Amino acid sequence: MKQPYRILIDALLLQYHDKANNLQSASAVAPEVRQVSLNDYAFRLCIGLTGLMSTAGAAGDGPAAEVIDRLIMRCNNGDIPQPEKRG
Repeated sequence: MKQPYRILIDALLLQYHDKANNLQSASAVAPEVRQVSLNDYAFRLCIGLTGLMSTAGAAGDGPAAEVIDRLIMRCNNGDIPQPEKRG
């Protein structure tokens, strides 16, 4: 997959995990509110990934679009990976 897609995917995943970690560490949040918020974060992640998949497809990069589509399915099933470590 081309590096620009990977960078954007990692940015979306990092945003999701940062928000989820902040929410999990908050002590004054009801469990129901926590779950609704986590669901909202996951939904927003998938919306961002869907836009990226659409961009890849429109740019003629079918292989990248397929990889992103599989990632979206994975996230929709509750398996949200950590971003790749770079350095």
